[in-house]
Amino acid sequence: MVRRGIAVTLFLAALAVLAFAAQTATVQAAPPKQNGVVGNPGKGAYLFALAGGCGCHMGAAGFLAGGEVFELGPAGKVYAKNITSDVETGIGSWTEQDVVNALRHGKRPDGEQLFPVMPYPYFSGMSEQDLHDVAAFIKTAPPVSNKVPARELNVPVPPFTAPPQPADAPTEGVARGSYIVNTIAHCSDCHTPTTAEGAPDMSRFLAGNPMFGSANITPSEEFGIGKWSQEQIYLLLKTGKRPDGSSVGGLMQLVLDGGLHDITEKDGFAVAAYLKTVPPVNAAPGAAAPPAAPPPQTLPTTGNSTPSMLIPLIAVVLMLLAGGAFVWRRARKV
Repeated sequence: MVRRGIAVTLFLAALAVLAFAAQTATVQAAPPKQNGVVGNPGKGAYLFALAGGCGCHMGAAGFLAGGEVFELGPAGKVYAKNITSDVETGIGSWTEQDVVNALRHGKRPDGEQLFPVMPYPYFSGMSEQDLHDVAAFIKTAPPVSNKVPARELNVPVPPFTAPPQPADAPTEGVARGSYIVNTIAHCSDCHTPTTAEGAPDMSRFLAGNPMFGSANITPSEEFGIGKWSQEQIYLLLKTGKRPDGSSVGGLMQLVLDGGLHDITEKDGFAVAAYLKTVPPVNAAPGAAAPPAAPPPQTLPTTGNSTPSMLIPLIAVVLMLLAGGAFVWRRARKV
C-alpha cells in the first residue's frame, strides 16, 4: 500500500505539471508542410543509431513495428507506434516532412499531439537537415503489418512549442559533443536526478539517477568519470566496457545495443570532450550533493538558442510518470 501511495503521489504531481503547462502554453503555429530540405537516409541511419535506435519501437513484431506498452498507472497507458512504412498500420502514408514534424513538434499529420514519452522535446533541438536525414531513414523501414492499440490516457497531453533550432549541426569538438549529449542521445533523461518535487535537479546535471540505475558521468574524480581519459570514455560508448574491465548493464546496455555502439571515433571523442566540461558533482547517484553555485534554470542548450519553458516542464512530467510507473509495477508484484 505504501508503494502504491508513493506511485499515486508521483502521478498526481505529473498531473499538476501538465495542468500548469497547459495554462502557460502559447498557441503554436501549424508545423511547416514543406521547406525544401531533402533527407539523406544514409546519414539518418547514423543519427538514428546515436539516438539508441528508437528502442521503444522495437519488439516481437519486427523492426520499428512498435507495440511496447508504457503503463502509467492511474494516468493510463500509451503504446509505441508502428513506424514502419506499412500504409495500413504504420506511417507509410506519411511524407518525410510529416515525420520531421513528429520529431520536432510532436505532431501527427492529423494535428494530434503525441504524448512526450517520445522524446521530441530533445529532438526539437536538432538541425533541420539532421531531422530530415533521420526521417528519410525511418521511411526506409520495411513495412510490417502490426496494428497497435490506441492510447488510453486519463490526463491531458501537454502542449509543446519547439524552440529555435540551430541552422547547422555542430561538426566537431565540445559543441558537437554537447549536441549529441543534449539532443540526439538525450542523455539527461536517465543521467540527471530529480528534486523532491520531481523536477530535474540541474545542480546535479548528469550526476546519475537511482531511478534508472544510471551513473554519475560528470568529471568528479571520486564519484564520476573525472579520472577517465577521453579515450576511455569513447571506448565505453563503443564497447560498453569501463576502464576496470567491467561492463555496463541495464538501460545503458539497451542504448548501446540499439546503435550507440556505432558512434564514430570523432563523435565519441567529442562527447568525451564535452563531458569533461560539465560541472563535477562530488556525490554518488542519489546522495545529497554539496552546496554549489546556483544551477541554471533550464536544460542545457546546444549553442544558439534558449529552450522553451515547456521543455523542462515536459522533462519533469516524463520523470514523474516514469518514477510512478516503476513504483506502481513494483507494488503490483508484491
